[in-house]
Amino acid sequence: MMSSTNDGSNWNKADSPGEFAAMDLAVTSSGPVLVGQSGRAYEGSLDGKSWNILETGTTQRLLSVMSVSDGSQLAVGAFGTIIKRDPGSAKFDQIAVDWEALVDDGFEPHLYDVAETADGTILVSAEFGMILRSENGGKDWSVHNKNDSSVFALHQTLGGTLIGVGQAGYIISSDDDGVNWQERSSGTNANLLGVSSSGEKIVVVGVRAVLDSNDNGQSWDSLKNRDTERRWYQGISGVSPDQTGRRFIAAGQFGQIIKF
Repeated sequence: MMSSTNDGSNWNKADSPGEFAAMDLAVTSSGPVLVGQSGRAYEGSLDGKSWNILETGTTQRLLSVMSVSDGSQLAVGAFGTIIKRDPGSAKFDQIAVDWEALVDDGFEPHLYDVAETADGTILVSAEFGMILRSENGGKDWSVHNKNDSSVFALHQTLGGTLIGVGQAGYIISSDDDGVNWQERSSGTNANLLGVSSSGEKIVVVGVRAVLDSNDNGQSWDSLKNRDTERRWYQGISGVSPDQTGRRFIAAGQFGQIIKF
């Protein structure tokens, strides 16, 4: 784990809860929540100096965690795992999903990312291009997209457009809170692993690929240089203080963190 106190210009190694593969981090008012391999989850203190283990009730790999507007956290992972932690609780509870009603043969897909829209809808991206959608905090789910390519990451721009990116250059967008999705041409077959926006610019990172869009995700250009063509990046965040700025931080292969 790394942390920065000067807008990403310098990074220092932060205390971690132990030796395990950490997959995602959510920031909460009481401290960070970390999830990862073997269903492990931890809550850190605000100063990052100590960690307490959180019960998850699962041994499946947890791939994404997010803080919901009601103060709870949702985490998703392998084989259809969805768990929820109420504010102040020391454990996550399993969210039951009727996969028989949602997926042919009741197959439980890997779930890669979870996000809350500005309207309070919960979206989960998954294998087979699936976008799961819940309007009641995860009690009920519906499927709103399918494809041969998995969707690895989701993001909503300040203007409300939803972008999903994934396997083999797959990019989809929605302007109606995730009900309907349209496929967009990315111009690449690279696996796309992260997406964020800063001002009116949207940037996607992946395996030897960095793409950007200046028209709300309608079209995409490839950023080509020695670095983008040789390395992969997974995490990306827009860090501009206002809508007119265009600044990003991305992290990936060989522990490299870039600011552009």
